Order: sequence, then C-alpha cells, then structure tokens
Amino acid sequence: MNKFVSAVIFTLGTAVTASAIAAPTYEHRYDERHYAEQHDRDWKKEDGRWNDKRYQRINPSRDWRVGQTLPRGYDSSRYAVDYRDAKRLHKPARNQQWYKINGDYVLVNERNNRILHIIG
Repeated sequence: MNKFVSAVIFTLGTAVTASAIAAPTYEHRYDERHYAEQHDRDWKKEDGRWNDKRYQRINPSRDWRVGQTLPRGYDSSRYAVDYRDAKRLHKPARNQQWYKINGDYVLVNERNNRILHIIG
C-alpha cells in the first residue's frame, strides 16, 4: 500500500511539474483596442486598414468651430503666421495670434487658446 501511494504521488507530481514547464509564462496577445491605445491608431473595420491619427490631415474650416479650444499640437510657433503674410488676414488684437494649419487660417486667443475666427 505504501508503494502504491508513493507511486501515485510521484506520478501526479511529475505530471504537474511537466505541465508547468511546458506552459508559456507570458502570452503575447493584443487585441485591436489595446494596440490602438498603445500606438495611437484607429482600426477601420469597413476597409480593414490602420488609420494613423498622428498623420491624419485636419481641415480646420470643417473639423473645428469658433469657441473650441485649439489642440495643443497646433499652438506652436511652427504654425504661427504674421497677418501681413496673407492678404485676407486682419491685424490681430492684443493677445491674439493667427495660425496657418493645412491651408486654413485660424485666429486664436492666446490667453485661453479659444478659436476666434477661421478662414478656409
């Protein structure tokens, strides 16, 4: 009886150890939402392609409205323009700045980053 019990215990212990060694410790599974969150992308189901938000073209005259806050990426000196560079722009008042974003001109209040005027 003693040999039988020890044989059963040995067999179970070996089976458990072998399965623990064979099992992967970490699985590399990512669903579409996790990948999109990590890489700032949208999965478009209808056409089955990745849509990278970082390189998406913005059309301010269509996508933005007066009163909205200008997104942080666009309030840099890279987009700022002098009103004299374009014929259609009027002189901005104090604490206002014109920005040229993808061909559209956007007048922004510098204090609160609110959009005041859009010329498409």
